[in-house]
Amino acid sequence: MSDMIKTVVDQFKFNSMILSLATGDLKNDAAGHRLRNGEGSSISYLMGHLLSSRYGMLKMLGADDENPFAEQFGRDAGPRDVSEYSDIAEFKSAWDELSPRFHTTLQEATDDQLLAPAPDGFPIEDQTMRGAINFLCWHESYHVGQIGMLRTEQGYPSTEHQVHAAMAAKS
Repeated sequence: MSDMIKTVVDQFKFNSMILSLATGDLKNDAAGHRLRNGEGSSISYLMGHLLSSRYGMLKMLGADDENPFAEQFGRDAGPRDVSEYSDIAEFKSAWDELSPRFHTTLQEATDDQLLAPAPDGFPIEDQTMRGAINFLCWHESYHVGQIGMLRTEQGYPSTEHQVHAAMAAKS
């Protein structure tokens, strides 16, 4: 694995673990709950959005997968009523299925790939693929925090509590 991307791969792996834990106990009504008088993002929307983002990164790195989440959850798609989305268990399953392949693709990225120009203009100074991937890691982490907040808003245990419990169970 390129040293240029090792830290960000670790962060993506951490996000993968957190989201798997954070969605494992959710019911659909909780996953569809929206703040701001029903206009804000729901956990279901955020999961679809993050899945779409990961498919986008795979494509940037040369994968030819179709993004099944692009239309509903891509860059220009905003939150909708939860009735238009899949069951939260389907999002979790898609996340758990995509994550290992996503991590492997990032780990296999070469320095030449990482230093190539990014396909889109990202709002950061480093306009290489490395910069785009770093930005998208921040983007994903931001939404992971939103999911944690939406969980606790509804009385579910915090993601911090879940991570500590999972770590204690491993030891």
